[in-house]
Amino acid sequence: CHEFIPGVLAFKRAGRAWQALRADAGGGTFARMRFIASLAALALLAACATAAPTAPAANGATPIAPTSTSSSRQAQLLRSAGGANAASQQDVERVFGNADIVRREGGGTALTYRFESCALLMLFAADGHNTMRLQEAHPSARRGTGAAPSLDQCAAEAAAARRS
Repeated sequence: CHEFIPGVLAFKRAGRAWQALRADAGGGTFARMRFIASLAALALLAACATAAPTAPAANGATPIAPTSTSSSRQAQLLRSAGGANAASQQDVERVFGNADIVRREGGGTALTYRFESCALLMLFAADGHNTMRLQEAHPSARRGTGAAPSLDQCAAEAAAARRS
């Protein structure tokens, strides 16, 4: 049942990362403090990724939501998050382009991409070969009145933005 509650899986991943910061791994209290600071910074970045509501377009046209079954390269990269073959930060930057917001904190990186109707927060951590790999991807609505888009919808919007 808890798998359907938004944020529970991200909280569990954060809990596993917290458990990985053992005192005998050379980090101890300082590593845990950096981890907490990183989480706080990511929460602030997520809050900054949303924009204030704007007036509808003067021509009365309403934006058409991208399909939820996108199979673009962007969608494939986002679906790989957290897996053993997750996309590298270089792969993501090559496919999505330069991020609007880049934040490096401790051993991780957060990239935020802003599109017309969605914002996409991507979290990276180093793997065993010290390559930054996509761990999590979180889409959010850019307008306070809209529902949060799916990863596929945000990926379709990213693909359309790259084509134009």
